[in-house]
Amino acid sequence: MKVRSWIIGSVAAAGIGICAIGGFAYNYISKMNQELNTYVLPNTTFADISLDGKTKNEVVKIIQQKMDSLDQQSITYSLRGTKSTYTWKDLGVQYKGTDIADEIFKEQKGSIPERYTLQKQAAEGKLQRSYELTAQLDAKKYEEFMKDKYNSLLTQPKNASISISGTNISVSPSVDGEKVDKEKLQALTEEAVSKTIASVDVPITAAKPERTTEDVQNMGIKEVIAEYSSPVAGRNANQVYNVSRAANKLTGVFIAPDEVFSFNGHVGLTNAANGYKLAGVYVNGKLEQEAGGGVCQVSSTLYGAILRADLSIVERSNHSKPVHYVPLGQDATIADYGPDLKFKNNTGHYIYLQSFVDGANTVVRVFGTSTGKSVTVSSKVVSETSKNITVATYKTVKQNGQVIESGQISQSRYKKTA
Repeated sequence: MKVRSWIIGSVAAAGIGICAIGGFAYNYISKMNQELNTYVLPNTTFADISLDGKTKNEVVKIIQQKMDSLDQQSITYSLRGTKSTYTWKDLGVQYKGTDIADEIFKEQKGSIPERYTLQKQAAEGKLQRSYELTAQLDAKKYEEFMKDKYNSLLTQPKNASISISGTNISVSPSVDGEKVDKEKLQALTEEAVSKTIASVDVPITAAKPERTTEDVQNMGIKEVIAEYSSPVAGRNANQVYNVSRAANKLTGVFIAPDEVFSFNGHVGLTNAANGYKLAGVYVNGKLEQEAGGGVCQVSSTLYGAILRADLSIVERSNHSKPVHYVPLGQDATIADYGPDLKFKNNTGHYIYLQSFVDGANTVVRVFGTSTGKSVTVSSKVVSETSKNITVATYKTVKQNGQVIESGQISQSRYKKTA
């Protein structure tokens, strides 16, 4: 009986011991899990700030405070003595690592043995964790902020142009302007953010002209390929003024190969708002006083020049009544909203127009590369009644002494002047 009682007592005591150990282990594990789920382990820092024992919400708050502080950092941009300062927030700086709180507590998860080891190593200083925010430029936000800044040219570029003395041609060279290099400026800003640099010298680059010296040199504008003039005798002061104004608008035009040139499109509205004076014009066959009277002499003189350059006529209309400054059938009327004079550059090279009034005549010259062609233009009356005159115009084109084209190019009908 005594032995039996001893055995029963021993078993009971062992059971109680096991339960006690099991209860202790359960409580220890529960406490460990609670601590690792709630508090940051020792020897954990963020931007040199200790996070030991912090809750997740406290860590989030510390990170936000750091971001708010970084947002107020600034960069000063210097451009030729002018300084502008913008904060990181203005510039669109974003931060990589804002999920540090989630990352910390994710790393504190694991199996019971793993969590035990993690906690033990942290307590002994064998595990040290350090976290940082990485500042970087959000390109889209930066570009949106900077899109209205540093866009003006610092100095204007100057296009290459043609200088003409008599009929001799020379090229006036182009000159580069200056502008802010916005692509390089963004790269410098990115570097300033990543290295916490407080100032940036705004970079400058060349602003190229639309038409460079090399462009003009390669255009093939070498010589006069056609010229035509018409007399201004009999014109009043306002008409001569309007002719001169329109001729000046025409001078300096570069026309690319296969480009269609529009007189109205280039010269623009010939109204009072654009500085033209009142003078006689034909309106529905009647002579009236309107702004821009006389400009048709420029379009008609241009028409004479382009016929003799053997350019392709796209659109041309004759006046309703005969004009005295060019032969019948060789005029070209224009008006602000039509009709227009249009032609196509079919030479295979650029051409350049020069137009001016030399005192006695309105002159138009076409410069380009000679095709070796010579052109003769003639007109003759083919029909005449008491009210109307019909005129046919012909063109003969020779090259190397051989006729390569000959025939009628237009027929013009005029009302007789009463």
